[in-house]
Amino acid sequence: MITRVLRALKVLTPEDFRILAVIERGMIMHLFVPVELISAYAEIPMKKTLKILRRLNELGLVQRQKISYTGYILTSWGYDCLALNALYKSGILSSISVSPIGVGKESDVYIGLTPSNKKVTVKIHRSGRISFRQAKRKRLYLSDKRHISWLYRSRLSAKNEFTALKILHPFSFSVPIPVSWNRHIVVTEYYEGIELFRTPHLENPRETLKKIIEEVINIYKKGKIVHGDLSEYNIILLGKNTIEDKEFIIFDWPQWLHSSHPLAKEYFVRDLTNVLKFFKRKYIPTLEIEHEMKNVLDMISNKGE
Repeated sequence: MITRVLRALKVLTPEDFRILAVIERGMIMHLFVPVELISAYAEIPMKKTLKILRRLNELGLVQRQKISYTGYILTSWGYDCLALNALYKSGILSSISVSPIGVGKESDVYIGLTPSNKKVTVKIHRSGRISFRQAKRKRLYLSDKRHISWLYRSRLSAKNEFTALKILHPFSFSVPIPVSWNRHIVVTEYYEGIELFRTPHLENPRETLKKIIEEVINIYKKGKIVHGDLSEYNIILLGKNTIEDKEFIIFDWPQWLHSSHPLAKEYFVRDLTNVLKFFKRKYIPTLEIEHEMKNVLDMISNKGE
């Protein structure tokens, strides 16, 4: 729970953060980071290191394991503390909501405030919620990594998402405007709306569908990016007269592919097929998916476009 993290942030000292950061680095090479290594790299005497580790363990920020040696790893709460502290210190965030506004299989989403009291979206990636084997199967960006901890997977997921948004932002596409990222947390502009799958009614579903398809095509052709996991669950409808006059926002970009990737077209087709199936099921029973996809593929292959 984020409440536990927020309580911990109020009492942590610079030495606490130093030890948490040492454990973070040590987890690259160690299943459990040895106490001796933590003390040495944090440059804190062993007696004091043990005292700090006991307190961090009580706060739920680290986990102790005694095997042939005594070692520690970060918990998700400990990793949250490191990332949020970095975002606070860099002036990106001043606070974060206690309750999430969205909880997914691999992320929690909160509302944050900047020092100027502006609302932002704070997305905390939680790639460890699915099994390692399943993660490697589902995430192309993990396929070439032999040993990846949940910490690294979450960080890589966040980095990939922020990278995609930075690439797309100059084109003013209907995607979240990136603000910053640290470790497994991505901060973007805040948008208020309703997810497509929750919409009780659309005034003109064919027009909405047309605009979504056009945007996905533009992102593919101009931005050179394929979403990779598009569906009715990661499109927010914003309504009229919203920020930058956007009508919807396409979010959740950690699985993106460059248009030159060998599987790009396959994922592009899957993305739009998912959206077409939703509209056919809920709004347009007469929609001919194969015909629509043929038109789309003709458009992206037309060099004159």
